[in-house]
Amino acid sequence: AALTELAEKSDLLTYEFENVDQDVLARVQKRTGVLVPQGVKLLTVTSNRINEKNFLRTHGLPTTDFAKVASPAELKVAVKELGFPAILKTVSGGYDGHGQWDINSEQDVKNMLEKWPKNLLAILEKMVDFVKEISVMVSRDNCDQVKLWPITENQHKNH
Repeated sequence: AALTELAEKSDLLTYEFENVDQDVLARVQKRTGVLVPQGVKLLTVTSNRINEKNFLRTHGLPTTDFAKVASPAELKVAVKELGFPAILKTVSGGYDGHGQWDINSEQDVKNMLEKWPKNLLAILEKMVDFVKEISVMVSRDNCDQVKLWPITENQHKNH
């Protein structure tokens, strides 16, 4: 309802992160006719960590090793394949450490299995030892003018 109200008062809607409900956005766009220049299809890639990693790999970009995990049994298999350390993440909706669990040992696996969240669809990612994480933002306007925004360093503590 709030998104519909915003759309009815706006000439266009944009989004800046992946945690936007693409189905709701598509319905509001169709219902109100509001312009969504980024489209909605982009969210099918960016809002799902498995889709995102597969998209990157399809386009020749490297990613850490990963496995889809939809059950406790699949977690056990994924840990055997990827080893330790790893991070279990929700496929969608998580951010900045929310919806993430360190998997560094058999004890971590046991703890996760004991408190397995209902209906969890997750991805297990092999931990990457990195020096820093940066964000690169690129935009393109309706005249195909591309702009590179200043590169920023992301600083995290405990995810």
